[in-house]
Amino acid sequence: TAGTTDTGAAGTTGAAGTTGAAGATGAAGTTGTAGTGGPPSGVVTGNSEGCGKPPADPSSKWTMHHIAVTVTTTKAPPAGGSWTDRVYYIDLPAGYDPSKAYPILFGGAGCGGAPNTNGSQGGFPVLPTNNKDAIQIGLSYVNNCFSQGGADNPELPFFDAVLKEVETNYCVDKGRVFVGGYSSGGWLAYMLAFARGGVVRGISTAAGGIAGETSRPPDTKVPVAGLLLTGANDTANPATGATGSDVARDLMLKYNGCTGTDTVAWETPCPSCACVRYTGCPAAYPVVRCRPPNQGHTDGGGDFKTAIWKTWMTLPTP
Repeated sequence: TAGTTDTGAAGTTGAAGTTGAAGATGAAGTTGTAGTGGPPSGVVTGNSEGCGKPPADPSSKWTMHHIAVTVTTTKAPPAGGSWTDRVYYIDLPAGYDPSKAYPILFGGAGCGGAPNTNGSQGGFPVLPTNNKDAIQIGLSYVNNCFSQGGADNPELPFFDAVLKEVETNYCVDKGRVFVGGYSSGGWLAYMLAFARGGVVRGISTAAGGIAGETSRPPDTKVPVAGLLLTGANDTANPATGATGSDVARDLMLKYNGCTGTDTVAWETPCPSCACVRYTGCPAAYPVVRCRPPNQGHTDGGGDFKTAIWKTWMTLPTP
């Protein structure tokens, strides 16, 4: 008989291999530190080209300068006056150091104040003759008052020419150019704030006004710190109305990027000034409004001038 066929058993299937462990997720990268901000667009900073030059004028003494000004205005000058041949006074700080950049303070007087030998002409925070803090400039008007309003205002090239001449010959901190004025000089300060924003760091005005938003010179809408005083009983340059200082205050609040109209008492001592500070403004561009009661066409007195300079010297960097 035939032998039986022996069928071998099927081999067992091998066990499946184990799946490898998943790789660990990498740690998230850290967020970079935000860059520090600089001054607002259009703001001029740095030291002037006059740094390092020996001074041509004595320290602690007002010195008169004539300056030739190029103007394009069609406005006729007052009888006997000239827009192109102007006068300014300079007072260098005691111990002037040409390697140190100083703040510069421009000032102008009210109408009818004839240019005088100390250059101040009143109405702005004049420092003592032995001041060591700043270069002071007294601007003289043509005949009787500073010109007002208009894009072709002859006071604009006058200011530009004086600033250029001083910066060329002396060491100026270009980020700390201030303008102050009383009455007509106050009108000048308001005009320069809106026409030369970015060049002018701050203004202090007393009894000034503005030639209305539609008739003032073009501006760059760059923020400018403002200390604005008008006597509560001032009828010559009242705060209200189309040309009143309230108009200038509202424009400054807008251009400085202030939010709201809340105020607190001004922290800088000025007992007779009745000042408030708008709380929604940037620290570097404060707006302070002063309405001294029972005062008319006033320059604010010595308290205001002292408070102005203290504020200017403690403004934070933009």
